[in-house]
Amino acid sequence: MPLQSELVDIKSKVLRNNALGDPDERKILVFHPEELDPGAPLLIELAGLNGTPKLNNRFSQVLNKLYKRNMLGNAVIINPDFSTKYHVNQYMNSPAAGNYEDFIIKEIIPFISERYKTGKTALFGKSSGGFGAYTLTARNPEIINGFADHFGDSGFEYVYIPDIPVTYRELGDKDINEYVHEKSLKEDLNDNEIRALNIIGMSAFYSYNNSESGFDLPFDRKTGMFRDDIWSRWSSFDPARNVDNNIENLKKLDAIYLDVGLKDEYNLYMGMRSLHRKMENFNISHRYNEFDGGHFYNTPRYEESLPFLVEKLS
Repeated sequence: MPLQSELVDIKSKVLRNNALGDPDERKILVFHPEELDPGAPLLIELAGLNGTPKLNNRFSQVLNKLYKRNMLGNAVIINPDFSTKYHVNQYMNSPAAGNYEDFIIKEIIPFISERYKTGKTALFGKSSGGFGAYTLTARNPEIINGFADHFGDSGFEYVYIPDIPVTYRELGDKDINEYVHEKSLKEDLNDNEIRALNIIGMSAFYSYNNSESGFDLPFDRKTGMFRDDIWSRWSSFDPARNVDNNIENLKKLDAIYLDVGLKDEYNLYMGMRSLHRKMENFNISHRYNEFDGGHFYNTPRYEESLPFLVEKLS
């Protein structure tokens, strides 16, 4: 029997009137076996970059392949729309972007769990999605039972700092809000625009404030000088650093999966390797893999992590 799929709508209260004006009604693509089994695991994908749920893409192809091989059991797997005008989402609450942690924890999980009668829950994702999977699970172990972090943002100094000079040049003296609005309307962004939106989006999640833009950038707009005070705020969210504060919560989990490519273009092998070694030192049970590849076109990595999560949560 083929894997069943359906699109469902959810109207969010916590995303209502968000600062970006992003929609509060979102679609969730749900994959499930033909016959639902009460108590089946719920796996939630957190996208790395903007993307709306699609029935025919590499993600759905991987799921169908695993399902045909009976490697997903009776799990319910969902792919919600988490897109923002920044083109990135770090899945935390931010007055400058939206309350995405609350959206997931307080709305999506209860909604799907009730509708499909699911049991234990895990998050999984690549890049920003991997960061979100780690961060939300570490903060909510009473609700989320495991996660798969595929080359998620970590070792921040190696990931973000190279994009700061690009962002400084790209922005110039432009108004940030106008810049974001302009780029949000483009379908094809160039590399510099992507890197600038990345730093702007990260600022909205890591260093929000009460200013007109809603956040502080990690550099001075006039001189380009690095701002240590803002960077210290960013660093507090770095998994490679804050794992020290999450030991007990991480030990409560049923499943932790980490992996990274040794040719990752954003140097994430440094942060992920550090995260892995710290977990080892703290005796936190987890699976860790390094593979011969880069940051992109790695949806097949889910062929390793999803069966692992299903096995551990079943």
